[in-house]
Amino acid sequence: MTSAQIRQSFLDFFREKKHTVVPSSSLLPGAPNLLFTNAGMNQFVPIFLGQQKPSWNPPRVADTQKCIRAGGKHNDLEDVGLDTYHHTFFEMLGNWSFGDYFKKEAIDWAWELVVERWKFPAQRLYATVYKPGPNEPSEFDQEAHDHWARLFQEADLDPKVH
Repeated sequence: MTSAQIRQSFLDFFREKKHTVVPSSSLLPGAPNLLFTNAGMNQFVPIFLGQQKPSWNPPRVADTQKCIRAGGKHNDLEDVGLDTYHHTFFEMLGNWSFGDYFKKEAIDWAWELVVERWKFPAQRLYATVYKPGPNEPSEFDQEAHDHWARLFQEADLDPKVH
């Protein structure tokens, strides 16, 4: 698949799942603490912070956000040009729920899109879930782990490996 086909297929898939497709926001964000838009979630920060209510019904969207990364937390600028996958400009595919669905649906749909629609071999997939570091107050994401484990088991794969 070409990048254009992947992008369109992603948006079509989530449109079928009742997501409103929204355009990419500007590369120059309205946030005073960002030089460039560096993540797909930037345009939704006011919703995450409770400063705005989502205007979509149902409250779920999909997008392909143009991003520039040239420093900061996810800085891999020194790797640009050394391989084929580090870039300063890229498009981030995103599907977002604002209180409408949670981990189970997000994980199931990710599997459906990648394994069933795009035919990516399940045995080549690896899932990661949040695990806090030492002295962090949060907890291991058992719920996400269990959803991924179920999908790998249903595909006759060992979830401990994947």
